Amino acid sequence: MSYREAVEDKIPRERDAKGFDWYYPLCHICGAPVHTWKYVRGTKYVCDGCRDYFREQKKLEQDVGQTEKKEKRLQTAIKRISRVAEIGFYHDAIECVRGKLETPGWFQSTEEIMTALELLRCGVRIHHQVKVYAYSVDFILPDLHVALEIDGRVFHGKDKIRQQEMRDRLIAEKLGEGWQVIRIDTDNINTNVTKLLPVIKAVLRERKKKPSQFTPVHPGSP
Repeated sequence: MSYREAVEDKIPRERDAKGFDWYYPLCHICGAPVHTWKYVRGTKYVCDGCRDYFREQKKLEQDVGQTEKKEKRLQTAIKRISRVAEIGFYHDAIECVRGKLETPGWFQSTEEIMTALELLRCGVRIHHQVKVYAYSVDFILPDLHVALEIDGRVFHGKDKIRQQEMRDRLIAEKLGEGWQVIRIDTDNINTNVTKLLPVIKAVLRERKKKPSQFTPVHPGSP
C-alpha cells in the first residue's frame, strides 16, 4: 500500500542496502522532507525540527504555568506569615524566593516557601531540593549541619516510621559526621513559622545530650 500510494502521490523514495524502502513525504508545517519507512496517504508528517520546536514550546508553556502556580503559593505564604509577623522584615527573602520560582522542582508547596522565607529572614544559608543518594532533601542548612524535611500528613504506621528512620540515617551518614535530619510537619509551619529556627536549635541541643539516639523527631507546635 505504501509503495503504490507513494508512486501515485509522487513521494520521493529510496531503497537501502538491505532492500527496505524509505519514503520522504514533506513536513506539513515547514515543507522539509521527512524520513519514514511507511507512507500513508493523508497523514500529516512532521519533521524532527518542527517536532522539537513544538515540544520546546509546550515545555515553555508548562514552565510558565508552574511559575504562575508558585507565585500564587508565594502570595499565600506571605498572607499566612503576615498573621504572625511583620511582613516588611521579609522583603529581601521574598525577592530572593521570587527570583527562584522558575527553578524546576523547587517550592512545590506553600509550606516550603514559608520555610525558605523564614530561614532567609533569619540569615540562615539554605540549599533547596538537594539530592542525597536517590533521595531529595527539602532543605540543607550547611551552617547548622541540618537536613530539614517539611512533612505533610504524618503517618504513624510502624513500617512508615521504620522506612523514614532508615532514610534519615542514610542521609545523615552521607552528609557526614555531626549532621542531623530534622522533620517539621506542615501544621507547625502554618501555626507560627517564626518559631522554626528556635525549634531546630532546641532539637539540636536535645540530641547533643543523647548523641547515641538517632530518632527523627516531629517537634510539637513551635
